[in-house]
Amino acid sequence: MSKEIAYTRVFTRNQIELLLTEATGKTLEQVDKAGLFIHHQGREKVKGIAGDIIEISVLGCEKDSRQEPDILVDGVKTEIKTTGLIKPKSNDSPYKFECKEPVSITAVSIPVIVNEKVFEDSNFWHKLAHMLWVYYWYKSPSTVTLEGYKDFPILGFQFYEFNENDRLLLKQDWLLVRNFLIVIHRDYRTQKEREEQYPRLSHELRGQLMLIDTAPKFPNSPRFRLKRSFATVIADQLFSKKKFEKLETSFTRYSDFDSKCAELTRKFAGNSFAQIAEELHIDSNMNVKNFAEIAIIRMFGGQASKLNDIEDFAKIGIIAKSVPLLANGKGKEDMKLFLPNLVEWTDEMDFEDSELREFFSSHHFLFIVYHHVEKGGGVDTIVFDGFKRVYFDENFIEGNVRPLWEDVRDLITNKKLQIIRAVDKKGHLIINKSGSYQEAPNFPKKATHKVFIRGGSSLSDEKHKTLEINGMKMIPQFVWLSRNAVQELIKR
Repeated sequence: MSKEIAYTRVFTRNQIELLLTEATGKTLEQVDKAGLFIHHQGREKVKGIAGDIIEISVLGCEKDSRQEPDILVDGVKTEIKTTGLIKPKSNDSPYKFECKEPVSITAVSIPVIVNEKVFEDSNFWHKLAHMLWVYYWYKSPSTVTLEGYKDFPILGFQFYEFNENDRLLLKQDWLLVRNFLIVIHRDYRTQKEREEQYPRLSHELRGQLMLIDTAPKFPNSPRFRLKRSFATVIADQLFSKKKFEKLETSFTRYSDFDSKCAELTRKFAGNSFAQIAEELHIDSNMNVKNFAEIAIIRMFGGQASKLNDIEDFAKIGIIAKSVPLLANGKGKEDMKLFLPNLVEWTDEMDFEDSELREFFSSHHFLFIVYHHVEKGGGVDTIVFDGFKRVYFDENFIEGNVRPLWEDVRDLITNKKLQIIRAVDKKGHLIINKSGSYQEAPNFPKKATHKVFIRGGSSLSDEKHKTLEINGMKMIPQFVWLSRNAVQELIKR
């Protein structure tokens, strides 16, 4: 490693801005004055290599693993967070860039946190109070080795301090974690018994934590992380300066949100979409699912066109999903969730760190439930039933999400993936209107999996087969939730 750098951890803000402005637009390899890529040559992966390059090569900081903030800027202790951003997979995303993953803040030092009395004096808040975010573009659709990081460009940086509302939400989340661990220390005598309870931390608080989660790394100590959705909102303030709509009444806990949903359900349940359109002054001549999302926003007092254009919903990662039912109350359709990178699943060593698990564990969903009184009718024959906030507990994730991840990995890695042509009841091949055969890859389907893989397009001709796996072309494959699983979640 080069010895030309004069290491320091004390800066003026002007010094930081000059150094990072000069680095912006360059690749990580181009700014690696300390020769970290050369130092680690031959290794497949180096955890935190991007952060090391920013701190050591760009800023000239010596390596430090203490729980203290990284640097002193004009006398203020400041934490550096070097964060990878990706381009949104969905065309409907309101963001120019999204955080690739949740942002790790600091270890949950259990012997320490149970004795911390004041949030403002906690290790957690000391890491968050004053932050310097540095962003690089993770310019690859799949996970890369150490060599791949060389070409990732630095996108920009920002000094950041949380507003008072976010500080209160972070404090509340921290208190939930601290109080949970205090109970464990009270109820279990030996350190071994206590450690055996630590995995419960991330599982049992999932339905309560608003802005953070804790990475389930047992037997290692868990870590505080900012949710991917919250970190994305922070990054977006630099790149698009998007103006989120703020509701008149913010939610400080999920119980407040649930109470509001219950209140609105009591008020509007049983009304047709036509009646709701008239009362809330909404154009009813739109797609039913679009109407449902607009209606919920108006019910909550907002004027935006998308739920994630509202700051409260965007930060906590709530996703609105329409749940249409038949007149008899049974599910009308399966629920499309997101577009995964299936090949990347084969590079993931641990389900705990997988893209699939992160999606199910970090998001809450707002189900907008309605039923069709008659088939093919207009908005006057669609009746609103109510709202339901849903999150996926550990039993669901282990019982339904993990098997999908394992089965897809097995199909791709062991070359078991096939394209299967569909046949009718007589055994004849089914031909689409376009003249092509109806076919699909043999990924897990809803006959055997509550969470399954299926194409997300009704068009399956060659020009729409933009995904290639193991030499086989297919239409983009999405993660879906079966209609039966949706109904179970509604009734839970």
